[in-house]
Amino acid sequence: MAAPVGPEGDAPNHPLAVRMGVIAGVSHNVVVGTVMGSFGLMLASVEQRLGVSAEEAAAGIPLVLVGSSVLAPFVGVLIAKVSLRLLLLIGALLTVAGYLTLAWTQSYALYLLAYGLCFGPAMSLAGSIGPATLVGRWFNRNRGLALGIVHLPVVIAVVPWTLERALSAVSPSMIYLSIGLIAAALLLPLGLLAIDHPPGHAETLAPEPDAKRTADGSFSVAQLLARPRFWAISLAAVASMTSSVLLGSLLVPMGLSWGFTRPEAALLQSIMSLVGIAGSILFGWIADRIGGARALALIGFDCAVLWALLLQHPPFWMAALVIGLIGMHGAGAIPTLGKGLTDSFGQASYSRGFGLNTLIGLPFIAVAVVGSARVHSVTGSYDGAIVAMAVFFVSAIALGLYAAGGAKVPQQLAAA
Repeated sequence: MAAPVGPEGDAPNHPLAVRMGVIAGVSHNVVVGTVMGSFGLMLASVEQRLGVSAEEAAAGIPLVLVGSSVLAPFVGVLIAKVSLRLLLLIGALLTVAGYLTLAWTQSYALYLLAYGLCFGPAMSLAGSIGPATLVGRWFNRNRGLALGIVHLPVVIAVVPWTLERALSAVSPSMIYLSIGLIAAALLLPLGLLAIDHPPGHAETLAPEPDAKRTADGSFSVAQLLARPRFWAISLAAVASMTSSVLLGSLLVPMGLSWGFTRPEAALLQSIMSLVGIAGSILFGWIADRIGGARALALIGFDCAVLWALLLQHPPFWMAALVIGLIGMHGAGAIPTLGKGLTDSFGQASYSRGFGLNTLIGLPFIAVAVVGSARVHSVTGSYDGAIVAMAVFFVSAIALGLYAAGGAKVPQQLAAA
């Protein structure tokens, strides 16, 4: 028999919640951190070993992003129906297979295969949706903070520095092989220790009558897409994600256009990444206090101001401060999105909602990066792109506040 134990956010976490959080954090960091952190430094060696151009070698990451984004909604549905432990293990095996392929192949086709068919699905299964869903299921109290800690970009900050030194001592093939063996040693045992749900606890359900939900109490993909509040939460989060990818891709040429030297522009990029570590925890904590949707509205307000300040082409010290703060807010998008989805649609709908959000964000990110480069080539300035981002964040304020006004999930159920 099940009995209510108070609001979902007040229900205590299961004693194993911290262990599941560690598993999720390691999985996210190893998959995302090694793939994204190693790519740029290994490009020159790929060109040499495979005899391809820089543009051909650079095709790997777009394949990962497109593959993971397109698969994300399907992964979200799978996670709601199939063992999460099994899916995390499949993601781990795909990650290891990708690195072993890169270590031994002399074929450009297999190089693309490793990124598109191994790392792309692995990013959804074991890098983003799987770990975030595990946290969403196990944490009732301080869920936003837990999501923030799990998504700390620790490995992606360490890998470039480590690989730069390793390349002078060992071959690129040995580096790929070492990463694959480390991934296997960490991800496979931890994946086996993952538990799909807290024993004796039921997931919070979608706040709708039974007739408007699926059999497991969640919203289907079609039901989520039919709800304006889902679109509001999703688009408010996409604004932050677009901002982060845009700056991550174009900050160096932006800095050069503002009169900074290349080392100064590269330093701005490092500052954005380092300050982002604090933002993941800070906005996870804020989301627990004011709710995920309101936290997204707060991020929208702050970022609209920060992007508008970039129009002034400030001196380097002020640009560093503004870019650092934008990075901090951008890193807060994942925990606030996770809290907003579970607040509004319940834990049972989380994986579907997160997967859909990944796909929804893809065209915005692509248009922002390509469009910003085009604006610069036509006008000689990035000001038009900056104005567009500021306007996007103004709309995120309204979207977040609208999403915060709806019904919240019903009470958490636990074994009596």
